[in-house]
Amino acid sequence: MRWNPPNVNAQLRLLAPASACNLSGVLRQAGVRTKKLEDNLSNFTADETIQYEFTGTTYEPRIYRTGTFEYVAILTPMPWGASVHETRTPTEGNRPFPASAWDRGLPGLAFIFLPTLQADYDMKCDGEVTWNGQPTWVIHFEQRANAKGHTWSYADSSGGVHVARMEGRAWVRADSGEIAHLETALMAAIPEMHIRNSWFSIDYGPVQFHSRPVRIWLPQTAASYTEFDDLDDHRMIIDHTFANFLLFSVKVGQQIKPPTQPH
Repeated sequence: MRWNPPNVNAQLRLLAPASACNLSGVLRQAGVRTKKLEDNLSNFTADETIQYEFTGTTYEPRIYRTGTFEYVAILTPMPWGASVHETRTPTEGNRPFPASAWDRGLPGLAFIFLPTLQADYDMKCDGEVTWNGQPTWVIHFEQRANAKGHTWSYADSSGGVHVARMEGRAWVRADSGEIAHLETALMAAIPEMHIRNSWFSIDYGPVQFHSRPVRIWLPQTAASYTEFDDLDDHRMIIDHTFANFLLFSVKVGQQIKPPTQPH
């Protein structure tokens, strides 16, 4: 596995400059699409493959694991948007490992663009680029110092929760407002967790659910990179790949009824 965290301030090769961007229009369209995601994606499952590598100061592999899981995400409405609760059940022949519980809430990172959460961030347009052959506006976001931080946090072993202040960039499709790609980085270390820095790079793609007439852009692949400031300066890489998405509904009595076919 290759250590390749995103540089959220790297210079871009632009099709059009930032001055050509209608920022309020792009944010409005992205907000509509993200609200659609929140409204329609209450519960879903997927097949997930995780690769994990943990290294020390020599940056030679020390621990490597890979496994497949049945992934379940349940979105719970909250005053500021939605909270994502996840479970990962190892498939036959696999077993859990610590990294399978580390990256929780990946579908919720796009909620940065919910109309109720956009105010938590200073946002600007970096210009227009091509992403997978499609024109996209690149929106740079930086969490405001006075914002409570509803997007990402880390929980320690004693149950303490430490909010992660984030900055990053999103590639927003010019034709639809869908989030096609997202990159984030920490704005400050989290000493309570010995985290010096952490990054995410997520690719999104359309998923058509036939159990309901819903087509939503969801994470297809995601990579996280974490640097620790412990005695051995450990690094961790986790790659996620998702497939075979299903929507399910929860009926009275908490009986879960999945659709009959994956899509």
